[in-house]
Amino acid sequence: MINGPTQLSKPLQTLVTRALTLCEMMLPHCQAIYPFAAIYEDGKVGCLFTDEQLRIQNESFLIEQLQWRIIDTTTDSDSYSVLAYAATVQTEYHEKLDAIAINTTSPDGEENLLLYPYFRVGKRIVVSPPIAN
Repeated sequence: MINGPTQLSKPLQTLVTRALTLCEMMLPHCQAIYPFAAIYEDGKVGCLFTDEQLRIQNESFLIEQLQWRIIDTTTDSDSYSVLAYAATVQTEYHEKLDAIAINTTSPDGEENLLLYPYFRVGKRIVVSPPIAN
């Protein structure tokens, strides 16, 4: 079920805004975004990476590895996190739209999945307002 846009705390809004900006910069140069994660702790934003020694099997595997990195990094801390990856949204008319999925997590463990459909207009990327899942 799709609920309306979710109100985010200032740290999560900072992370989401930066993630969307990065996606808008990457998408004109590729078909879909490469999954990435970031954390916000003590007013600072940091990136999380997977273990490059692991052989990446597919995008789902990479997303799972990033989820574990978030858990390992933010456990017992007052951190916020985002995990961004490519998604497809199906409308009520069965039309499929490309989207940026951003999974947000607060220090209290609250999670939200925000879906930002986007469109290619020439060489520009136009990101629509989020729909919450």
